[in-house]
Amino acid sequence: MELVLHIGVMICIYAILATSFNLLIGFSGLFAFGHAVFYALGAYITALTALRLHLPFPLPLILSVIGTGLLGLAVALPALRISGIYLVIITLALQVIAIDVIINWTSLTGGPTGISGIPALSLLGKPLTGPAVFLPAAVIAAAACFLIARHIGDSPFGRSLRAMRENESAAASVGKNIFYMKVSIFGVSAALASVAGSLFAYYLSYVGADSFQVSETVLILSMVVVGGTGNLVGSVLGAALLVILPEALAFVDLPEGIAAQLRLLIYGCVLILFLVFRPEGLLREPRRGGRHAVAVSGNAAAELTTAAPAGGVVLEGTGLRKRFGGITAIDALDIQLTRGRVTGLVGPNGAGKTTAFNLLTGFLPADQGDIRFRGQLLRRLRPHELVRAGIARSFQDLRLFAGMSVLENVLVALPRQRGDGLLTLFLRPLLVRRQDAANTSRAMAILDFIGLADRAFDLAEDLSYAEEKLLVVARLIATEAEVLLFDEPLSGLDAGAMRKIIDLLRRLAAGGKAICIIEHNLEAIRSACDQLIYLDEGRALAQGNPETLMADADLVRRYFR
Repeated sequence: MELVLHIGVMICIYAILATSFNLLIGFSGLFAFGHAVFYALGAYITALTALRLHLPFPLPLILSVIGTGLLGLAVALPALRISGIYLVIITLALQVIAIDVIINWTSLTGGPTGISGIPALSLLGKPLTGPAVFLPAAVIAAAACFLIARHIGDSPFGRSLRAMRENESAAASVGKNIFYMKVSIFGVSAALASVAGSLFAYYLSYVGADSFQVSETVLILSMVVVGGTGNLVGSVLGAALLVILPEALAFVDLPEGIAAQLRLLIYGCVLILFLVFRPEGLLREPRRGGRHAVAVSGNAAAELTTAAPAGGVVLEGTGLRKRFGGITAIDALDIQLTRGRVTGLVGPNGAGKTTAFNLLTGFLPADQGDIRFRGQLLRRLRPHELVRAGIARSFQDLRLFAGMSVLENVLVALPRQRGDGLLTLFLRPLLVRRQDAANTSRAMAILDFIGLADRAFDLAEDLSYAEEKLLVVARLIATEAEVLLFDEPLSGLDAGAMRKIIDLLRRLAAGGKAICIIEHNLEAIRSACDQLIYLDEGRALAQGNPETLMADADLVRRYFR
């Protein structure tokens, strides 16, 4: 019975580690490889403050959470500039450095021998020694950490994390602050992992470097993968399975002398078979939001079709220049986008059309020139700041959040979501819930407006190509930006789908939006655009209405043929 209770305590500790790691990998797409560092720091801070400073519980735990959370914020800094294998290497280096520090700083950490004699966790004057009395405390701690992680994962902030996981540039293009999200989730994940470290120190009354090696991070990662990335319940099940499995193998009758090696081999084979035949894990990532009736806001639907007066320059670029090494992509470009009009950027491939979009939306800094929005000079604002100001763009390759539902693709783009801030998320949960319900209603109104309401709960990756193009339009509408820039919104469509999107663009312009599109289809250009800007080699060679430019003999020879 003592062994069963001990296993229960260890499952709780590893469940905390797996759920906190899943926030990084499964929800945020940040493949860090140093989670055992946060685990170790929580354990050592607890050991040192409880043993040497004689601080009573819960002060060591609180200090562990704060100290480890701050380290998580620091670790996030390299993640802001790198991803993929480079992030793995950076965090793996952190893991190796941390172990070296623990082993060699003997005066603080006890070196290879570790720290022993840590006072037992005491509640109401009663020390919790032994698995029987420690297990309830471990269960409560694991449940609390799980609820915190689930609250984050099911919130607007969690939705934004999943959008960032799908595509960082697309998340920025709908107003999400990538810097804030990465720093915040690293801090939260580290803080939760420190709770497991604190429990470990109190439970075993000993901490040593051998408990926090790289293999420990591998074990935690295995729990997440086996349980299912993006599924917190799966993380708990993965932790339970991989804690119980080695203990169960101890009862297998194996030849003496090679028993330990054979058990390790069996353990590895079970993992490999599991990952080959069930790569998504025990539980798939859940469809958040569910298939339930959502009321469409009448006011929101009316706002989308309300006519507004045309006229007035909203966005203006003057003297824009951008070079890449010896290549001039944009050269002395002047562009004006006017409220209520659809402007087309046309020209051959490589003319600089997409580069112009990148300059106007902050994805590239201009080498020279000024950009003004409503007459105000924009000075090196980041993409998400420009979206919040009122300038949004799409991409030629769509960049939808394929693993999220159609409704979530629109919902994540709505501005001023209070649930995007962690403090508000935890301090004012009812306010966040009410606003999210209202936002869901508005997102459904947008989908109804473009004709995708019946696909709201389907994954974006399950849409047809024409429907994906419509969803791109819906996502830009959701930003509530005044200037909407579409990169080839009509390419690859049949005549019916093209006509539908042109009609949507016209209705948006009639509602007061300044629309700019990049397009190559001449009939679509003629139907959709009020004015054209012809670019070639980064220069605006001509501007005017479509009929005038298409009648220009030189431009016909160059392009319109």
